[in-house]
Amino acid sequence: MPAILPQAIQIKLMTTQLLLWMISGVSIACSAIILLQPIALVFKLGIIALILLSSAYYIARDALLLLPWSWQTLEVNTKGELTISNKRGQQFQPALASSTFIHAAGTLLNVKGNGLKLALPPIILMTNANNRDELRRLRVWLRWFKLKT
Repeated sequence: MPAILPQAIQIKLMTTQLLLWMISGVSIACSAIILLQPIALVFKLGIIALILLSSAYYIARDALLLLPWSWQTLEVNTKGELTISNKRGQQFQPALASSTFIHAAGTLLNVKGNGLKLALPPIILMTNANNRDELRRLRVWLRWFKLKT
């Protein structure tokens, strides 16, 4: 089988301040909206606590990459096979979902685990100065080779 890519794509995911601020901003806005609702204060505080806890989880997992199941590396070999690994060192070869979102500022890879019981979390890739060329190559690969079918 001929190579799909002339050179493998290897991306090491890095922490991103932009994603941290985006998640924080949305959680603050949601909390402010809850405060304006005409419901009991106890319920408001409970809902706000849940918003803050879930935001802290997503910040730790996706923005700061602190959790053991946070994605660390993404690789596409010359045959066009995607491999991702988490902080524990586990490697997966998932299939891409058709709901993958591609944009120059950021890419959201929705993945489906082959034969796994649990769903794999999405991979959020934000463009920065260190990985700009590799992300551009990944976006081209996604648009031309993966998401056409």
